[in-house]
Amino acid sequence: MSTVFDRIPAQKAPPSAWFNWLPVALGLLAMYVPSYLDLSKVFWKTEIGGHGPIILAVVIWLFWRTRDVLVATDDTPMPRLGWSLVGFGALLYAVGRSQSLFQFEVGSQIPLLAGLLLALKGRRAAKALWFPVFFIVFLVPIPGSMLDAILLPLKRHVSVIVETILFQAGYPVARSGVVLTIGPYQLLIADACSGLNSMIALSGVGLLFVHLMQSRNWIYNGVLLVSILPTAFVANIARVLLLMLVTYYGGDDAGQAFHDYAGYLEIVFAFGAFFALDAILRRFVEKHDAAPTPVPAT
Repeated sequence: MSTVFDRIPAQKAPPSAWFNWLPVALGLLAMYVPSYLDLSKVFWKTEIGGHGPIILAVVIWLFWRTRDVLVATDDTPMPRLGWSLVGFGALLYAVGRSQSLFQFEVGSQIPLLAGLLLALKGRRAAKALWFPVFFIVFLVPIPGSMLDAILLPLKRHVSVIVETILFQAGYPVARSGVVLTIGPYQLLIADACSGLNSMIALSGVGLLFVHLMQSRNWIYNGVLLVSILPTAFVANIARVLLLMLVTYYGGDDAGQAFHDYAGYLEIVFAFGAFFALDAILRRFVEKHDAAPTPVPAT
């Protein structure tokens, strides 16, 4: 089973080879630096978009660690497909920038970068850099209409599950919509308590982790990827349960104090459960790989 550090040494390219990419880099900076400045003033200040700067740093690092394929990959360019994607990406950018549609403006990077790789280098470079290009999807803000369609069911499920658990445990709990009452205290399941933040964060980390591990075991990869959303959801249930119990036993002040740190505990719990599952799966995979292959009887 390979690890994060298993990388094929890149071929060293002469410094002059990078000058071909200088106009491309300057053009991309001129287009998207203003976009990210606007994004930082609007979306990244919200709870749903707070992960944006970290995702951007990861994307830059992913491109940087595989940058040598831009000059070392020997392949035939695919100009027809590549420039078609570039044109589509430029159109998305123009519409998004002019109409203040961050989804189009930021999302345009995906077809634009994929097209540039295909047009200037070819299929091998595009294949080598597909994950950094795909990872940009975590930078695209979720549209407001879609956000409401996601948040409302999540908050409803959280409130129902928490009410059921506390009721079965014998606590005086009741629910009205997404408002939970325990004893004399009420708790509104707000957007931050839906669990969407931890789902997005853990999805990004989980995909990045599976990509860096470069495991060829499909069971290992599949179980880890499938576990991401349930793990984040269970972590959020634990967060709301603890918040209800702290408020019930300690009062409003204790509940408010705990609420300020509950998000961090949720992330720690979700990441801890994910990496604990990874350790269990790795041990299982290593034992399976180390098991001797039975020799058929003759």
